[in-house]
Amino acid sequence: MNEKELTDRIKNAIILLSDGHPFKVGDLTFGCDKKNNFVVSGWVENHELKNISKKRVLNELSETKQLFSKMLAVSTDLKKFIEDRNVEYSLCYNYGMGSLELCREKNGNIDWTTELNDN
Repeated sequence: MNEKELTDRIKNAIILLSDGHPFKVGDLTFGCDKKNNFVVSGWVENHELKNISKKRVLNELSETKQLFSKMLAVSTDLKKFIEDRNVEYSLCYNYGMGSLELCREKNGNIDWTTELNDN
């Protein structure tokens, strides 16, 4: 997705997010709640949950945050939209018929929402 397509997609996302609907932009999904939280969700690259470790999840969570930072760098609209919101990061596993949140980072603290291997 080029920069113009990305900024157009983010503008569409902001319209839907304002109404409380989640929206996928590139490899991330954005969501808002009425408590002034903005959630950035990334998706782990793996086919089997049993093969996913905490170390891997932390690496992919870091990649999710980096990708979101790049999106903020190209979209002043997105920067303005999240300006007074609490940004949370979530990493999820898509098992085909739904998804499962693995962890969520709030204010620099990671909450493990799924039990995973430590390796």
